[in-house]
Order: sequence, then C-alpha cells, then structure tokens
Amino acid sequence: MRKYIFIIIAIIISSCNNAKKAEVVDTKVIKELRPFFDTDRIDHYYLDSSKREFEHSSTDNIAQGEKKKEFSSFFYGYYPEVIPNKNFENLLLKYSYKKSNLSVKQEKDIENIFREKDSLQTSGYACIPEYRDIFIFKKKEKTVGIAKICFKCGRFQIIGSKLDVGGFGLWSELDKLKNIVRPNSKNVEN
Repeated sequence: MRKYIFIIIAIIISSCNNAKKAEVVDTKVIKELRPFFDTDRIDHYYLDSSKREFEHSSTDNIAQGEKKKEFSSFFYGYYPEVIPNKNFENLLLKYSYKKSNLSVKQEKDIENIFREKDSLQTSGYACIPEYRDIFIFKKKEKTVGIAKICFKCGRFQIIGSKLDVGGFGLWSELDKLKNIVRPNSKNVEN
C-alpha cells in the first residue's frame, strides 16, 4: 500500500513540474518586431517651412518650371517609387533640404520606430502631404530604404522594405519620431 501512495505522489509532483515548464514556454512566444531595413546608418534630411518660396513664384522661365515640377514630384508626390540609381541626397540638397547630425542613440530610436507592427493604421488623411522630413537608410554606404514623412497630416511613403509597412504611421509613433528629429518644434506643420 505504501508503494502505491509513493507512486501517486511522484506522479502528482512530476505533473506539477511539467505544468510550470509549459508556462515558461508560453511566455517566451512573443513575436519579435523586425526592423523595416537592415541598416548601419540613418540619414535625416529636413526642409524648413520657408525654403520653398520658388515654388510659388510666378515666372515663365522654362528651367524654373522644370525645377518646380522636379521639386513637387518628391515634396508632394511619390517620387521616388523605388530606390533611385542616382544620388537622391544630392537632389534633396539642391532644394535646400538640410542634413541632421543624428547621434547613435537617435539612430537607434528611429530604427525602433521603423519596425513591423501588430496593429493596423486605420486613420484617414486630412491634407496633401508635404514631405519635409526624409529618412535615408543605408547599409555599407548603399541606400537600402527611404521613408518620407509629413508630420502635418501623418502621411508617409516607405520605399525598399521587404516587410509589410501597413501598420506604420500611428500618431503616437509619429510624435515619437518628430520628438527625436525636431525636439524643439512645437508646431505640427514643421
């Protein structure tokens, strides 16, 4: 009889230990959110709100008209739609975009924002985008991704990611991103 009691107690104790192991395994099944880009450097370019006067000037100069069209293609539009072969950064500098000096911490914080999301972005947009902030993601000096952001209306364009970027663009993460690259800016239109 004693032998049976000892066997029953051993079975109960071993089943309790297995239950604890199962709990530990369940807590380790947390989905890791992958970054949109495999990068070793992030460059941020921004345009001050006063730096696009030429767009509103009324000149009949053909060269000036072409310049306006080129500027509008990336400031308001979807250019580039793929990673460009030519140097996109020179184009930004041509139109008075400035390059930020990001610290390693800022780059890490930005990379943490540009990640896969479990949620879906469902809000609508209330304006035509003005892409004043452009992030260029690089790996070994080669551009691997571009993200254009309009902090005014929350629109964005992300180019080069192999992951689904549909969950990006929540106001909370855009606010975090803006606080990283424009910490002294209180105004949404910057």
